[in-house]
Amino acid sequence: MFGACHCGAVTVALVAKPEYINLCDCSLCAKSGGAWGYFTASDVAITGITSSYRRADYEKPAVEMHFCPSCGTTTHWVLTEHHEGDRVGVNMRIFEPSELNGIEARTLDGRNWTGKTEAAHRRAPGQLGTDVFL
Repeated sequence: MFGACHCGAVTVALVAKPEYINLCDCSLCAKSGGAWGYFTASDVAITGITSSYRRADYEKPAVEMHFCPSCGTTTHWVLTEHHEGDRVGVNMRIFEPSELNGIEARTLDGRNWTGKTEAAHRRAPGQLGTDVFL
């Protein structure tokens, strides 16, 4: 799979489709426009220069968001030094919607999530292209 920011300066290539996509409504995800697919770093190839942002309202933020400095499109996030693991979140909105049909979409209640438990869902999962659209 191959996606790009709006102006095409940053591209993301994936070895496979994600198992599911999270639509989170926490303040960071909602304002960045992310619809997250999760991958290991070796499954993601990013080209182009990105700028990054770490939220300032958390002492130890979990992720560092990356976006195109030209058009502002959020492309992905990486874990910060405060969290262990090999996980990259890719904004699946940078891919053609037709490539995502059939993938499960989960709507997370990020606004009320404390990070201490699994996040709750706002509604039952749906399927992209059938009853959920990005």
